Amino acid sequence: MKNKKIIISIIATVLAIAIITVIAFILIKNNKKYTITFDTQGGNKIEAVTVKVNETAVLPKNPEKEGYIFLHWVDEENKIVSGNFKVTRDRKLTAKWAELTQELITVSFDTDGGTEIEDILLIKGETLKLPDNPTKEGYIFKNWVDKNETPIYEDALLAEDTVLKAIWEKEEEKKEQTTTTNKNDKTTQTPSQGNQNEQPTPTPTPGNQNEQPTPTPGNENVEVTGISLNKNSLGLIIGNSGTLTATISPSNATNKNVTWSSSKPNIISVDNSGKVTAKAIGEAIITAKTANGKTASATVTSDVKNITLTVGNQTISNYGTIKSTTITVKIDANGYNVPDSLITWSAPDTTGYTAPAYMSPNGKTATVTARDVWSGTASVPVTVKINNKQVKTTIYVESKISISNLSSGITGNESGGILYCTFSGDKSLHLQSNIPVTWEYSKSSPVIAGIEGEDNRNLKLSVQYVSQNGLNIKARSKAGQVKEIVLTPKR
Repeated sequence: MKNKKIIISIIATVLAIAIITVIAFILIKNNKKYTITFDTQGGNKIEAVTVKVNETAVLPKNPEKEGYIFLHWVDEENKIVSGNFKVTRDRKLTAKWAELTQELITVSFDTDGGTEIEDILLIKGETLKLPDNPTKEGYIFKNWVDKNETPIYEDALLAEDTVLKAIWEKEEEKKEQTTTTNKNDKTTQTPSQGNQNEQPTPTPTPGNQNEQPTPTPGNENVEVTGISLNKNSLGLIIGNSGTLTATISPSNATNKNVTWSSSKPNIISVDNSGKVTAKAIGEAIITAKTANGKTASATVTSDVKNITLTVGNQTISNYGTIKSTTITVKIDANGYNVPDSLITWSAPDTTGYTAPAYMSPNGKTATVTARDVWSGTASVPVTVKINNKQVKTTIYVESKISISNLSSGITGNESGGILYCTFSGDKSLHLQSNIPVTWEYSKSSPVIAGIEGEDNRNLKLSVQYVSQNGLNIKARSKAGQVKEIVLTPKR
């Protein structure tokens, strides 16, 4: 009896220790904390934050970076992190930016009652990267569609602002479909034990498109009635790969073998599993074909990763020292040498004799030369395009510089290209330029009683008579035009 009590006591102690251990483990696990760090890629610094496991992390205020627009955060796998997210491990988020000159597309998400997803910005011409799928109680997320009900998947190439709507499937319907599929699936039969005359039905050899499976006894051959692809279009960066997936109808078809082909295999290649690889810049039609001739196709495009422009001088003038400028294209194509024939230059405002400038493109460079501009400054947009990627810049062409004397009580006469101004007593000098300039003069001159105002078009000075003193002023434009003003006080 005594031994029995001892045994019961030991068991109770062990159980108590086990329970305490489990409770302690749960408490430790639930109190575990993870760190989220932020790499702003040259933007203002954002301090790391600590969040408990499974708690929702709130993203900080977007960073800022001079000359750039913040797009979004991505994780270690280059997956977009949008809005609030649950934390299950240490995370490092990296900021993605766009240059101010790059054209952007806004992608919005209509989750149809699911968890909200914030809008994302995308550089036009770059492929789509999707955030984590939304969730909705009682439903399973299927895919996104655009306004035309066209399915949109990862790596799609969008041409304009787009709203993506979530498509859902009820969990009960999914289970019913799975049950029906399991019932209809055909399996290879093996001979029944003891029946030596029964022959097994052969299974089609993978990759053998001509081999037709033999129907099992009592089971008819089920013909393919259709085939579809998971994407109607796919955009790739040259050197990268993506995958097209074929779906056979009906799901219980006997022969589901598919052959893949490319209309331009030298540009986009495809293997026997639907993996497509961008080999050159361009576009190809990828076709999946069943053994009985049903087909489905998708358009796959291949583009460079990025295009940037270097401009020698942004402003030119037929009357200045900078009469022309050179624009150079820098192409990031993952090591691929883009031929000059694929580079398209466009500048509509450089055609015709009345245009403010003319352009001479030559492969990866172009020269823009100024013509006469009758007033002000003309803007000349220039676009460089490689397949679906493009980048723009603007060249400014100045007219001939002209300085007007708007002063009261100060005379002005032009001779030999110099504007001579004279005055007596105390006056207010007001000079105005027809184009943007910088004003060069000695601010310590005794003739200047005060500076009333100065910008890139106007100069306003309070001037006074000082014996044997004058003031020389130069108005200098960005294209190297110089206009000289000589101010002379008199008694």
